[in-house]
Amino acid sequence: MDLGWLAQLGTTGALVLVQAAATDVWQLARAGFTRLLGRGDRKGEAVAERRLDALAAEVEQAPPAERDEVRRRLLSAWQTRLVDLIEEDPSAAEALQVLRDELLARLPAPQQQWVQNITASAPHATAQGVTFGNIINHSNLATDPGNRADGDGSLR
Repeated sequence: MDLGWLAQLGTTGALVLVQAAATDVWQLARAGFTRLLGRGDRKGEAVAERRLDALAAEVEQAPPAERDEVRRRLLSAWQTRLVDLIEEDPSAAEALQVLRDELLARLPAPQQQWVQNITASAPHATAQGVTFGNIINHSNLATDPGNRADGDGSLR
């Protein structure tokens, strides 16, 4: 299984889930993710419902100006949970894609936007970020003057 695709699907699914919290789309998201995470097992669905309810409560209890920050904080746990799910049960990937697409189409337009700020402040520092894609770096350490120590040709 392509791990890049798996991570991307887990990320986009988690993004849509946390964005749906505290919106008119939440009940649809909750029902869909309960089925997906529970995989037909009543106990699994009960656990999923508790986790989803906790997610929604945390977002709803935050002041409106802080909700995006709460969503960002909750995102990684849900991304991990969804990636683990489709690693354990690859057939869940298609269901996650369908649910993600349905919810994304129903979310209000402002809920589909994310801002990513990346800062590098140390000498010779590089900061990179990507959402829904790849970063490919090619570095020639032998010709990069920032990687030389005192001009003697040894790499730092």
